[in-house]
Amino acid sequence: MRLYISADIEGIAGVVSRQQTLPSGLEYEAARRWMTDSVAAAAEAAFAMGAEEVVACDSHLASQNMMIDRLPERVQLIRGVRRPLGMVAGIDEGRFDGALFIGWHTGSTHRSGVLGHTMRGLVLREVRLNGRVVSEAGFYHPLLGQFGVPLIGISGDDAFVEETRGLVGDVEAAVVKWAYGHLAARSLTPAAAQAEIAAMTRRALGRLADFRPAPIEGPIALDVVFKHRPPADTLALLPQVERLDAYSIRVMVPDMRGASNFMAVVTGYDPTEQ
Repeated sequence: MRLYISADIEGIAGVVSRQQTLPSGLEYEAARRWMTDSVAAAAEAAFAMGAEEVVACDSHLASQNMMIDRLPERVQLIRGVRRPLGMVAGIDEGRFDGALFIGWHTGSTHRSGVLGHTMRGLVLREVRLNGRVVSEAGFYHPLLGQFGVPLIGISGDDAFVEETRGLVGDVEAAVVKWAYGHLAARSLTPAAAQAEIAAMTRRALGRLADFRPAPIEGPIALDVVFKHRPPADTLALLPQVERLDAYSIRVMVPDMRGASNFMAVVTGYDPTEQ
């Protein structure tokens, strides 16, 4: 059995501010340790349930957050940016029996959720697939499906769990904090959260046969709504892009890999990445 884990930081227990998610910020070192240990808890539970291989993917900012020397020895870690398939890089290599989203968050238009945003919060207002608004989890779920991998478990705050189950169905979940707003929550301690994540992983693997991949048949209408006009102005110059309104564009892509590639362009180059 092979398990894939994609990890973000905003949905990790104890994380409530943007400062904790930035390398220069207050408590970042603590937050990245909590993130690493959350993934380690899931991986250890998977190995105990018979997994032969666990591949983890660091999926926050420059993707160099997780402390590789704190992970179980048998875990393989995907790090670094400008990579194919974004937050699920490597999902197309071999066959995975299931995937977990650890430490993920709500989308930018959800009414609640700690640090909720979609892909690049300072740039994007909304992303839609065939007219349906999707969060990051809602976007990457059918991308997993394109490669025959079911999403089997998630962890984050209560709003993320509610939103994601509404988008993807009855996956196992570990609620590690309860959102009081965009920048506040009631949280489990890291140790208690890691125990919840381990228990969620065991439940998910225990009912692995219940989960099915959920691809979207192409072509797919990908709509992107920006917070400001200039990105829409620029992308509308491309012949394949349709301008929907002042802030929105649409492009038809053949499949979710194509959608992922387009979004990699949309979210743009960060000059701090070397």
